[in-house]
Formats: sequence, structure tokens, C-alpha cells
Amino acid sequence: MPVSLSQLVSDSGIVALTFRQELQAVDGPDIPIFPPTYPTPKDGWKHKFDTPYTINETTDGVRVCDLDSVQSQANRMEAVFTTDLADVVPQLAVQAGTRPPVPLTELPHRIVDAAIRATDLSDDIRSWMEAADSGDPEPLVRVAPTSFVYGVWDSRDTQVRLPRAIRSEIRAYDVSVFTRSKLYSGAFPRESLGIDEKVWGKKTGGKTAAAEVGFGPAPSINAHGGILVHGKIVHSASVLLNVLQKYRTADGSDLLPTYLLGLALGGLLLSARDYTLRSGCILVPTGAAEWQSVATTGERTPVGISESAVIEQLREVARDWAEAADIDLGGEPEIHHYDPERGIAMYGPA
Repeated sequence: MPVSLSQLVSDSGIVALTFRQELQAVDGPDIPIFPPTYPTPKDGWKHKFDTPYTINETTDGVRVCDLDSVQSQANRMEAVFTTDLADVVPQLAVQAGTRPPVPLTELPHRIVDAAIRATDLSDDIRSWMEAADSGDPEPLVRVAPTSFVYGVWDSRDTQVRLPRAIRSEIRAYDVSVFTRSKLYSGAFPRESLGIDEKVWGKKTGGKTAAAEVGFGPAPSINAHGGILVHGKIVHSASVLLNVLQKYRTADGSDLLPTYLLGLALGGLLLSARDYTLRSGCILVPTGAAEWQSVATTGERTPVGISESAVIEQLREVARDWAEAADIDLGGEPEIHHYDPERGIAMYGPA
């Protein structure tokens, strides 16, 4: 029988829910996959193991590679609230100039992002964050409920920090790092193109001029070529009930934490429908996901989490929350326009 969100929230003996899904590359386990790459800083630091990937090594020499970070996973989860689950949260967006509006749930720093701070909501955001810090989450939840799920840190103003209530990441275990080389060759020789040999071979930025413009051969040697995974690929997540249980309105009811729990589970379940992380890194499940509840004593118990049941309960509790808070959910977004003067003022005195 699918678990009840309200029962989970009311059970003070449960500290968290954990999720574990084993994955494999869509091309099979013997084909390299491509993790995210990160540029080398300009201050002399180098990547571990001379790769652009995030790889760490255990004490027994096993290399573990990050395929999707906590931050990236949060972005993927939160994105469902402008698509499949747009009807369960308030819809706000920021517009700068003639650019298309960007939904609040897609702003990098959520409700404390610089772009939304430079709108008419600036003073309100400060008061909402201060209220949340003082134990009153309702003003902020009425506008930006996912901030309580994925966390925010108002590092540029009030310094108020709301912790993540869900942590999700994907890692590959026991990996080998590959490289690859390639050579681009133009379709026509220099003579056919009528280009002087000196012009053709002139060096610009380490390449010949011909290679720079796309006529001449351009070799790439020992470029990053992905990783081969010998162990498991695991998507793991934890939903911290002890964090969500603290977010209560003045009446002390379970309504708000139940709503927030529904958002956390709904975002995780719907984003996990598709493991297309990036080009060269498309993953698929190898079996059913495993869910457990974790008691304050450390005891772990299997728990039945059903996507359909979670979404049904989420929509029901979202309607109850909207009625109690007298707010609208879903629909066309409320547009707040970026004010260039506010944005420039954020730089401080010249």
C-alpha cells in the first residue's frame, strides 16, 4: 500500500526517506560515458588525475566519478514545476528587457537570485527571508515554496540560509578515464582553394590560419574521452523529514510540511523519469528503485513510494494549502520586470 504523506510528516520517529536507483549507460556497460566537464581555474590549480571531470579516490584506490551534482539535480527536479507540476506551485517569472521571462523555479539562486532582487519584489524578499529566519515560513511559502525544498542562502543581503530538504546526486564507481584523438581534414587541398602557402600556414593562436578558418587539417590529441564504468552507477537521494517538519504555520498543523514533502517527492520522481543527463551520458534504470525510511534510532525500513500516489496526494494537499493561504497555484506566471537602476545599485558606490 502506498505510503501516506501526512503520516510520514506526523511520525516524529522518522528522520528521512532515502532513494536508491541503479543505472547503466543506454549503450551498455562496455561503452564510455561522458561526465560533466569543468574548466581549469586560471590561478594554477589543476584537476585531479589530469581530467576535466570530478573524480575522487577511496583509500583502497577505487575511483568514483560525479555524473550529476547535487546542484544539477536540484535544477532538474525544480524544473518540473514549470512543466508537469506547474499546477501545484505559484507561478512567478522575471523579465529583463526583451528577453523571454524566466520562471522563478529556473533562477539559479531561486528567490534570492540577483535578477529577482532587482525587481519590485526587492523589499518583500528581504522581509520574507527575515520572517522565515524568525520561524514564520508562511510569507515566503506563499510565493516560493520550492525554496524550502531545494534550499537558499541569501549571501548578499540578510545572510539567512534555508537548508536543502532533499539531496540528490548520481555517481559512477570504479572508473577508468579515457582520452580520444581526432583529426579534421578539409574537403579541398590548398591549391584548389587558391590560397598562398604562406597565408595557409600562418600561425594564429597555436593553429594554422587554414585550420582556424576551417580549410586546413586540425588535430586534437589526447582530449577527454569519457570514463568506462567497471562498478555501479547509482542515483541516490535523501529527503530530510526533520527539516520539513519544522516549517509550520501559526496553527501548528501538518498541512504545510506535508505540502513541502509532496513537492520534494514529486520533483524527484518526475525528474527521474528521464536520465538524459547530457550528450554522451544517457542512462537507464537496471531495476526498480529502493525506498527506505530512516528512524531516529538509525533503523531502516523499506517503504512503498508510488509516483501516482505521491502526485495524487500532492495535488490534493496543494489545493488545501492554496485555500488555507488564499493564493493561486499554476496558471499564467506573474511577471516581474528587472529594473536596470536597481541592478546597477546592487554594485554599491562607484
